[in-house]
Amino acid sequence: MKKLAKALLFLILVPGLAGSQEPPTPWTDSDVVQTALDIGMNAEQLPQFRAAVTAFLEGRRTAFEEIQQSGQMSGIRRKMRASTADLREQMDADMAELLTEEQYPKYEAYRDLLMSKFRI
Repeated sequence: MKKLAKALLFLILVPGLAGSQEPPTPWTDSDVVQTALDIGMNAEQLPQFRAAVTAFLEGRRTAFEEIQQSGQMSGIRRKMRASTADLREQMDADMAELLTEEQYPKYEAYRDLLMSKFRI
């Protein structure tokens, strides 16, 4: 029963993954997903967790697109690091309100692993 619950949680955390033939993205990497599962969130926390992570990921995508559209690609790593830091601070604040004291360090491990998967 626990394996079924973990499989369902995995699909909730990573929508659209079932049947996907695309290479894993940073947020669908199996280690990242397992680290998210290790946080031990309940059913009420999952949608809020997913919303906060989605806001972070969409913010990164938007920042990258804006840099590309500006045509000022010099210093892209610096610009993306600065944008990512701002987005990470917002995600951290959201998680601090959402997670328990026991869960927050596990979230930090998730966040750090997720961050390590990005190339820029």
